Amino acid sequence: MKRQLRILSVIDIPWNSGLAAYAFDQALALRGAGHRVFFACPADSAAEAFAEREGFGSYAIPGRKSRLGLPLAALRLRSAAKDCAADVVCAHTGSTQTLSLLLGRPLIRVKADARKPSAGFTFSAVDAVIAASGYIAGLYAGAGLSSAKVSTIRQGILLPEVPPPAAARPLKVGMLGRLDPVKGHEVFLKAAAALLASGAKAEFHVAGYEANLKYADLLKLAEELDIADSVVFHGRVEGPFKFMASCDIGVIASLGSEAVSRAALEWLAAGRPLVSTTAGSLPEYASPDRLVPPGDAAALAAGIGKLLAAPEKLAAEGERNRARAAAEFSAGAFAAATLEVFEAAAASARGTGRTEI
Repeated sequence: MKRQLRILSVIDIPWNSGLAAYAFDQALALRGAGHRVFFACPADSAAEAFAEREGFGSYAIPGRKSRLGLPLAALRLRSAAKDCAADVVCAHTGSTQTLSLLLGRPLIRVKADARKPSAGFTFSAVDAVIAASGYIAGLYAGAGLSSAKVSTIRQGILLPEVPPPAAARPLKVGMLGRLDPVKGHEVFLKAAAALLASGAKAEFHVAGYEANLKYADLLKLAEELDIADSVVFHGRVEGPFKFMASCDIGVIASLGSEAVSRAALEWLAAGRPLVSTTAGSLPEYASPDRLVPPGDAAALAAGIGKLLAAPEKLAAEGERNRARAAAEFSAGAFAAATLEVFEAAAASARGTGRTEI
């Protein structure tokens, strides 16, 4: 390792999300290489809880919707950067990117959300951009921004210990994700209804925490579709892999968003076949022959139905997915690529003699 870096990771959203999960994995990778990472984040946020649980230092800043406003956020961020003697600042949202420019330190923008980036001074002043998927890198290109400073670094994963699918029937088709209309639960249930009406022998399992949708709403829809006896609602589960191990087939029915998809990566690592829509970055994970258009219940039913019709092939396809997760999404490759960007930004700043403003 080159000299130890002190990195201030700035995230001003309170909730857990794909964006936050990427920030957390990045911090662990940097620490694993010997660097020190500190968080600047809202009090009582998912980032603060992560920092406390994992032993990272943290500093409280107002959230981006706080009434305390940008001036106080800028002051607290400046104080945090001084206190931890940050060599590099890492901004995970557009608002923190703007605030972090005032610190006069090397600035890396990590983008793991689906908002379209905008051209302007803030992009030109950033030292490097990490796009968490090829889809996000495409957003920069689509906005007319130079790709020269953009590095695509997809999240890595350690392969879990997951047993092979059970031989029991009926086959279990699972969907794991927060309950939100954008995740396509309604489409999933309509696809299940079409499959069951056609004579398919399967159970359909749904797990995840309630966000902008309630389990009561899904149960009502299942009853209206006359499939309630074949659908199991698990609620929030602790960790993804116990649920995924209980399923034979994974499904992601998202209608949009999915700038990154931790769930898709986890289905691959769990060694299960995956049927997915083409929303966002999902084509970077699912096999081309398992992709369907968002919002098309008939197409989703057909995609799942092909797997249900050939149960003897499920284990082999799941193993191929697991091997792909190991080869293309390894934690080691993620860490190495991340280190390269951070260490290059720090080295470049030392060469220019940049000082805090």
